[in-house]
Order: sequence, then structure tokens, then C-alpha cells
Amino acid sequence: MLKKLRLICQGVLLALVLVFAYLHTIDNIYPSSHALCPFGGLASLYSLVTTGTFVHRTHASSLFLLLAVVLTALLAGRVFCAWLCPLGTLGEWVHKLGRRIGIKRPFVPPAPVDRALRYTKYLILALLLYFTWSLGHLFYREACPWAAFMTIFEPEELVEDVLIGGGILLAVLGASVYIERFFCRYLCPMGAALAIFNRFSLIKPLRDVECRGCQACDRVCPSGVQVSRATRVHDGDCIRCYACLDTCPEKGSLTLNLKRLKPALAGFLAVLVFAGTVLVSAQAGYWEKGRTLSRVSGQGEGVGQGTGTGMGQGIDQSIEGSDIPAALLEELQSIRATTTLQEISDAFPIPLEELYSLLEIAENFPPESTVRDIGEAAGVTRGQLLRLLAEYLNSSQER
Repeated sequence: MLKKLRLICQGVLLALVLVFAYLHTIDNIYPSSHALCPFGGLASLYSLVTTGTFVHRTHASSLFLLLAVVLTALLAGRVFCAWLCPLGTLGEWVHKLGRRIGIKRPFVPPAPVDRALRYTKYLILALLLYFTWSLGHLFYREACPWAAFMTIFEPEELVEDVLIGGGILLAVLGASVYIERFFCRYLCPMGAALAIFNRFSLIKPLRDVECRGCQACDRVCPSGVQVSRATRVHDGDCIRCYACLDTCPEKGSLTLNLKRLKPALAGFLAVLVFAGTVLVSAQAGYWEKGRTLSRVSGQGEGVGQGTGTGMGQGIDQSIEGSDIPAALLEELQSIRATTTLQEISDAFPIPLEELYSLLEIAENFPPESTVRDIGEAAGVTRGQLLRLLAEYLNSSQER
């Protein structure tokens, strides 16, 4: 029951983020990789408190995802890592695949090396927050494995924008074949931020000191935690998968502190808390791109201060019924999130200066800026852009 339920939760969230990754290639009204990352909320906290704006490429959705993850951590510790995190899921599934194809003895680093490597994620967390808060932008984006994963349907952007992150992602998955939960153990900054909650969570595993010491719990722990040596299992590396409780052969030796609560239900409750927080914030409108603020380094005054007014809100995104030739309508429909300003200018044609004026964006945007770039910086979605172009072409014909 526990394994199947956790597998379903992992698979559903992984499928959802893949759907959004695909939709974002079509229209930038859908959340980007960083808008779907709780760490983006953590990276934006300093900027949000001091200036009232989000770091470029992060959005209100990032903050509410962070809130959802923190609420699950207060309930059950690092449960997000085992039940929901897409990168954690990928690493876990790759490791299981390795076992299936014949890698029966995963590599176990010597204990002193393992202990030292586990501190790496805390160092990464400190460095990422310090430089992001100091510089005011996601300086690490090119090396972000999550951003690389979310460009899976855009190989051109992967190569041009996050190639280093793609290499890191492949290296992490390769290492996961031999070391279970490699990323979670040694590198994940979000996991490092959540580790402290294992001590203070409402739900936590307990071990009876009278257990027979078979160490079955140690052998199944994907994070390599020595469960058999603990009384209260609040090690920061415990990801609350509850495999140890599910495996323990001695009834009552390893339980949750809330005795009547089953491990499967504990994990599922955390998933419901996460899903509920996301759904409530989405229902309240905080996932709308036009209603977020974004500080864009080096883009000039006013750019990236999308406040939900003007072009960021209330414009019909459909171009049906536009009184322009069918060929031009087809060309408009061919515009995608990866289409550049220069390509739009050449195709219709519209002088770049007029295009900048039409979209109400600063002229220091380079012509190679894509529809997605404009959306993330100025809050102009693809649908809004199509409508404005259709209106412009209609008025041009009338003249």
C-alpha cells in the first residue's frame, strides 16, 4: 500500500510538470521552470522583503510553492523529497532501473567520505542564497539541473541557455544508478533547507530501544540513514519515505510518534496539504503571470514591473474573427514562445521600433529576445501579443 501510493503521488506530479514544460514551449502564459520551483521562492525572499519585487524569472507561484513545501515539512519533515519532488523521483527511478538491469550492488562511499559529502548541499544552499540575494538575479540558472529538465521539449534552448545544467543533470542521474538518492544526499539545496524541519515536524518516526537489531531499516533507507542507531529518527537526511517502517519485521519496534497514524496516510496527508495550498493560491489568482512583479537586472527602468494592469490583464488572447487574410492568420498562429522579435519584425513586416512601441517594451531589449523573454520580463503573453499584432495588421490594411 505504502509503495504504491507513494509511486502514484510521484508519478502524478512528474507528469504534471512535464505537461507544463510542454505547454510553456507553446505559450509563455504557462509557468516557466523557475515559476514551478519552490527554491525560486526562497531565492526571492530577500528581494521581496527589501524591494517588494521578485527576482527575475521567479513569480508569486514560486513563493506559494515554497509555502506548500514548508507546510508539509512542518507536518512531516522532508516528506516533499520522497513523495513529490520530480528530481528526487527521477533519481530514485533511475536507481531502481539500474538494479533491474543488473547493478545489484550499488556503490557505498566510505563512511568518512560520505559524512563529509553530505555537508556539500548546505554549502551549495549558502552560496546560492548569498549570491542570488546580493546580485538580484538567478546567477546559477545556466547550471540549474531543474531548468535543464524543464527544457526537455526545447533542445535548442537547452543547448543555448542551460547546457551546463543539462550536463549536471545527466551526471547526477548517472551517479544515481550507483548511489541511491545521490542528488538528495549530497547536492540538493532545497533538501538542505528542509533538513531542520525533521527535528520539529509534528509527525516523525520513533524506534523502540528494545528492537532486535536486525538492521533491516538501515538496508532499505534510500538516504543511507542509520535508523537502527536512533531513538527519534530526526536525521536531516531522512526524506520520510517511511520504507523503514514498512520493512520492519518486529511489530511496534519502529512506529510514528502518532501511534494510530499509518505511514501511508502520513505521507498522503502531506501530499494533500501541498496540493491544497497550491490549489488555493491558484484559485486566488497568484499563478497568473500578469499579476507578479519581477526585477530584471540590466533591462532599464520599468521593464519587468508587470503589475497586472495594461497589457498584463484583460486582453482577449484569441485572434479568431480578425479581418485579415487567412495566410496572415496562419502566420500569426505559427508564432511560438521561442520566436524572436526580429523574426516577427521580418515576417509581417513591422519595423522593430514600431514593434517595441506596440508591445510597450523598452527599446534596449535585443532583437533576438524571444516571446518568452518578453513575457517573463514585461508580462506580455503570447496570446496578448497575437491579439496586438492582429489589431495592428487590421489597422494597417484600413490605411
